Amino acid sequence: MASYLRTVAASSSSTTNSNNPANDLGKRIAKWALIIGVPTAVCVAAYLVYRQQQKQDKTSTTRRSPLPTPLSKAAGDATLDNRPKNRLALAIDLKNEGNVKYREQKFNDAIDFYTKAIEACPSESTEELSQFYQNRAAAWESLKNYDKVIEDCSKAIELNAKYIKCIQRRARAAETIENFELALEDYSTVCFIDSYQPAYIMAADKVLTELAKRYIETLPPSDAELSKDFVRTSLNEFEDDPTISQAFINEVLAAQPDSPLARAYQAFDEGRFTDIPSLCTQELELFDSSPYELQTLLLRGSFYLLMGNYSEAIADFNSVISNPEASEKLKLNAELKRANTKIHQRDLEGALQEYDQCVNNHPFECSPRVHRGMLKTLLESYSEAYDDFTEALNIAPTNLRAKYQKLINDAKIGAKENRPERVEQALASFEEYFDTCKHDIYYALALTSCYLDNDRKDKALQYLNKFVREIPDNPTLMALKANCLMSTDPSNNAEAEKLFTDALQLDPSNETVLTMFAIFKCNRNDFEEAAKLYERAIKCTRGDEKLLQYAALLYAIRAQGRAIRRLSLNFPGGFPPPGGFSNLMGGGMV
Repeated sequence: MASYLRTVAASSSSTTNSNNPANDLGKRIAKWALIIGVPTAVCVAAYLVYRQQQKQDKTSTTRRSPLPTPLSKAAGDATLDNRPKNRLALAIDLKNEGNVKYREQKFNDAIDFYTKAIEACPSESTEELSQFYQNRAAAWESLKNYDKVIEDCSKAIELNAKYIKCIQRRARAAETIENFELALEDYSTVCFIDSYQPAYIMAADKVLTELAKRYIETLPPSDAELSKDFVRTSLNEFEDDPTISQAFINEVLAAQPDSPLARAYQAFDEGRFTDIPSLCTQELELFDSSPYELQTLLLRGSFYLLMGNYSEAIADFNSVISNPEASEKLKLNAELKRANTKIHQRDLEGALQEYDQCVNNHPFECSPRVHRGMLKTLLESYSEAYDDFTEALNIAPTNLRAKYQKLINDAKIGAKENRPERVEQALASFEEYFDTCKHDIYYALALTSCYLDNDRKDKALQYLNKFVREIPDNPTLMALKANCLMSTDPSNNAEAEKLFTDALQLDPSNETVLTMFAIFKCNRNDFEEAAKLYERAIKCTRGDEKLLQYAALLYAIRAQGRAIRRLSLNFPGGFPPPGGFSNLMGGGMV
């Protein structure tokens, strides 16, 4: 869950200090979220939801210790009867008496004096009155009466909306009595006011994790159909998978037209993806020695993976890999998908080991090196990724996937080494493939991602316009274009919203579009609509990791919306930073 809270200090704004360790941490954690299979827009949202407000006017913030006003008792035997009768001065003296009792740990007596101070204080003296409520709340906190703490802090905050110590105190009390939504709202508010101090981030992270866990425990199993675009894009990562080749599908339909496996492929064609695992199970149970047993296992494992059933997926892949009758191509794809499942399970070391083993088992195959190189690019091991892509191209010089990934990696190396000529060379090489590959969604995402990664939104939008024409009705391309439109010119608001709406009409369960649209709504301060979009994404997703991430973003959006309204601010974001979309090409079946 840290990917949502600890990126707080890692603003993508150009004014952010790039040497700030917090920025580096935020970037690493956001990249981690991308690696484990979260749609890019979600990870971008992790930056935006808790993004630092660079120009916050800190002079308006009232910083106080729990007992902010020093004692002002007169020397000698001065008593209350000798104090001036001015109401404010009397109230301050009463408060100071309360401070004495507080320091003596006579908390009930302190509360009595603070109550008298509140009663004596003129209503127009809002700063002092808020302080008296805050001090009484501190005494209630020492007595562990957290309901009273929240009550008095709330009154103080009504009088002084940026009273940091008081907001912190209420957050602690709310967390203690498990009012986590109020606690998160208060921690979010403090982050806005006080420049995202690590202590606030960690406190909010803890609360947000608990909220997300409790939320997903109440969710029924998802019955939503998988997104067509998600399935197509994910399976497209495995270009040599024999179970989705049209030649094999035609063979099954001709040889066994009424078999469960044939019906599974009919379900695939009709977009009923969640029916496929049960139909594959029927195929395996119906035929003790089905001629397509291994292909059926691989197909079922692939859809278990897409549905977030990782243990079942690995069991099917293991069955294929361990079967001596399995062809090299079947084993290769099962090994690659098993490694990809490890990524989804957040076992990156295990995934790299799986890829290493796959490379050793299939030394003359290109794809294991491409997949391993993609993971190493995401892990910023660019030189090792370069070696993988180079070797892949030595094996298969015309393999376009290897070429695309090498160019993405080359551009990242150029950016890291501050060699703009290498970046430009990679971009120019990408463009050379346009006429040949303009109908390939993989190429479209790769080229667009590379431009966005290098802050070339103008070129990205230019090519997105072309790809939307060449690959019509692709929801992911439409959503990317919407984001580019708004990031280049906010006056494109209406066109961008129409693109998002049209994309969801084509693919209502597309999580990537839903989450990107939610960020769009946040930038318009429409937090209620953003929350509804995240709720839709939650209903569509599968797998505990993604559910936790979406639930965290849902609560983060709600809390930030309330905090922003409290402080009369605008959403402190902007649109997704250019580098965000490059990882659409990484990580395999996300």
